[in-house]
Amino acid sequence: MTLSGRQKGDIFMSDLNEKTRVYFKYGLLFVLISIAMFAAFNNLGSVLAFLDWVVHISMPVIIGCLLALVLNAPLRGFHRLLSFISSKTEKKWGRKLPVAFIDTASLVLTLICTALIIYHVFDVVVPRVVNSVSGIGDAFMLYYPKLIAELKGYGVDTAKIEQMINYLNVSTLIGQMTQNMTTVVDTAYSAASSVVNTALNIFTGTIIAIYILAGKKKLKRQCKKLTYAYIEEKKADRICEIARLCSDTFFHFISGQCLDAFILGMMFFFVMSIFNMPYTVITSMFIGVMALIPYLGPLIGMLAGFLLIVMISPMKALGFLLIFLVLQQIDSHLIYPKIVGNSMGLPAIWTLLAALLGNAFMGLPGMLVFIPLTSVLYTLIRENVNNRLMQKKIKI
Repeated sequence: MTLSGRQKGDIFMSDLNEKTRVYFKYGLLFVLISIAMFAAFNNLGSVLAFLDWVVHISMPVIIGCLLALVLNAPLRGFHRLLSFISSKTEKKWGRKLPVAFIDTASLVLTLICTALIIYHVFDVVVPRVVNSVSGIGDAFMLYYPKLIAELKGYGVDTAKIEQMINYLNVSTLIGQMTQNMTTVVDTAYSAASSVVNTALNIFTGTIIAIYILAGKKKLKRQCKKLTYAYIEEKKADRICEIARLCSDTFFHFISGQCLDAFILGMMFFFVMSIFNMPYTVITSMFIGVMALIPYLGPLIGMLAGFLLIVMISPMKALGFLLIFLVLQQIDSHLIYPKIVGNSMGLPAIWTLLAALLGNAFMGLPGMLVFIPLTSVLYTLIRENVNNRLMQKKIKI
């Protein structure tokens, strides 16, 4: 059917009006964003104070989400193990384990294992490190007069050293604290308030994390309903695909981190056993636990191990430092980038760069977030590049 000139004109005007509405909508949005950014820059102090207040108020939720993200990895591992056991029970007795039982048992096992690890660190390792530090101080004060006498025998002026040691003397410190009692009380109150506030945030965050993990299937279903209810189906599919990619990436990152920590702990155990080092089990276990913190964690374990061993034998403590430097270099440049990078499909060099950038921008939380985030971006960019090359029929 041939359209008349008037009908063609109506269609053209309809298309023009539609384009005009789209341009007007995006133009208005651009103007509003520009006004909001201008107002924010003019009141930057108030904006930063408001953001700080929002972060402070939502800190338990943030901690809960981070804990849920970390604990989700062992939770999924226990879930897979119990599902495997359930398949075996079906073959043998003709009945599977109930799904609700598997979900609940996985969560309980995850919480028990996490609590045992934390208990071991704070009940066994930390008290011994504290006692070792105290012993080092006592031993130094006993050796101090002999050290001063030897230095004077070599003609060394020890006035500044004696002045510094006297300044650090307990009685001197008590006298200074008495003179500045008001400042000390205020500082102690502030520190106590900070500790209590942090403890409350961690406790509340732990409860939130447990609720998130216990109801993650329901939360996932609700989020999908909201996404498909308010966003076009094609875009909603893409959002769900990216969300699934993020979830799998973080899971593989935490799993790879745990595997690397286990390997590093076992390496220290075997090497320290060969050289007959004291506190082999405690030190290697503590280094393995601390290795869950990317790159920086083993340094904390090294310091704790050195403080434990130096009270037994200073020479063996120096040997332990040498062992640590060698094994840490092997782990940092060979094992860690290979395991964590391969577990997420991320090349080793990008894993290392992501950890360095994350630490530079946000410290420890940045390291934990930047590595899986870089993996997600790497996967999305690689997918987009491959699709464009296929469309252009280019093979490289």
